Amino acid sequence: MSNPLRPPVSLGSDLTIDPPIWLAPMEGVTDISFRGLIISTNPGGVGAACTEFCRVTDHPMPASFLELALGPVRNDAAVGIQLMGNQPEAIAETANRAAEIGAKFVDLNFGCPAPRVFQHCAGSALLADPPLLEKVVKYVANICPVPVTAKIRSGIEDDAGIEDIAKRIEQSGASALAIHARLKTDRYTDPSSWARIERAVAAVSIPVIGNGSAHTAVDIEKMFNETGCAGVMVARGALENPWIFSDRLALLQKRALKLRTTTEVAAWLARYKTRMEAGGANQNQALGRLKQSAKAMATAGLLDKETVAKSLRLKTTFSFLEALRRSLAPPNS
Repeated sequence: MSNPLRPPVSLGSDLTIDPPIWLAPMEGVTDISFRGLIISTNPGGVGAACTEFCRVTDHPMPASFLELALGPVRNDAAVGIQLMGNQPEAIAETANRAAEIGAKFVDLNFGCPAPRVFQHCAGSALLADPPLLEKVVKYVANICPVPVTAKIRSGIEDDAGIEDIAKRIEQSGASALAIHARLKTDRYTDPSSWARIERAVAAVSIPVIGNGSAHTAVDIEKMFNETGCAGVMVARGALENPWIFSDRLALLQKRALKLRTTTEVAAWLARYKTRMEAGGANQNQALGRLKQSAKAMATAGLLDKETVAKSLRLKTTFSFLEALRRSLAPPNS
């Protein structure tokens, strides 16, 4: 490993991300319950985290909504808010409100590939309109008192515009650029092309945060080494393995990676349920999130795929978690 001690990332003059590892914003995943549990599960392993995207339309979002998205201010990781839309003034005012509430940074979403988002000229759709994308960044950076970052896909159908978009974002006042190494049309197929991250690094002087196909602690370090990125943003890797950030610390400290027992995994899911219920999630919402997490963990080998598949038809959080626990119990217990 060429440089096991990764330097912190400075966002502007007042915010330092240390370690330079982000929990990525994920719609339908990184609400306050999941985000908070991931950070507490990995002490010292997460430098920054982001909310799910907040969709800004013609008017600024109310402060009450932003407060719910952000949750209480944390001291163990910098939590920012992600905003998405195509109305520069409304997004800028929303960003200002979020900063007043306690957002440590504001991230602008130019990467979401969802058809419903793309059709409304938001997310990755703005990659097709670089002047508008640039205007959004500039408006927000000019009014917002906290650092502004931008997250992009590598393109819509091709990656020819990486350098131009990256430079526009830098010139508009962003403190960092996060680049997802997939095209909009790639959706979430693996592997992503890390060469695209390397191109963005070469194009700008602001920190570039790599994202895409970082499913394991080893992947995170490979991305650093192969692309020269200043930081790494982990998305599905954290859903598949909630301990991925602690695993990275163990890797850097040359400690053996801890093998998580299925009992530990089930206990983590129970804590997730408790957090969701405390946050006001109803039965269906909590059950849906638990099933989503369990399926991802089964993909990574933390849970048995067959057991999870059989449990997916259950209708309550209690029965779902009990099914997982019973599958772990020794015979005749």
